Amino acid sequence: MTTISYRIDVADVHAHQYRVTLTVPRPAARQRLSLPAWIPGSYLVREFARHLSRLQAHDGPRPLPLTQIDKATWEVDCGDGMAELTVSYQVYAFDTSVRSAFLDARRGFFNGTSLCLRVHGQEMAAHVHDYDRFTRMMKYGAFVCLVVGLIVLLILK
Repeated sequence: MTTISYRIDVADVHAHQYRVTLTVPRPAARQRLSLPAWIPGSYLVREFARHLSRLQAHDGPRPLPLTQIDKATWEVDCGDGMAELTVSYQVYAFDTSVRSAFLDARRGFFNGTSLCLRVHGQEMAAHVHDYDRFTRMMKYGAFVCLVVGLIVLLILK
């Protein structure tokens, strides 16, 4: 069974940037990826994709062409789709609403809808999230708490 994985790291707390690395073991030949514009429970269109930057796609060391289809959808030309696809990007996080993402030197949190790209055609695959960097920060006075798909990181000073 295919397992889609997301690694979520702090890229730069002062610039309010998370770094996300998405790995798709068996992508489609032309793999579509997207973020939603809305989240259940919210009465606003959030346009999460406007906070993404530095999108890059690779299969091993080889860069892959990434085309933006619309403001929230991208397509990667994976050739035969036999090699593992890795997509990395940064997400600006300075919205204190629990429906989005926030990060500064004192705390951070996010909702997966604002950080994790949807892998079209593989919605039923297993999905895992790697928060190892957060748990390693525990020795520096950080506290991590998972709450119904929302991660909260408090860096205590």
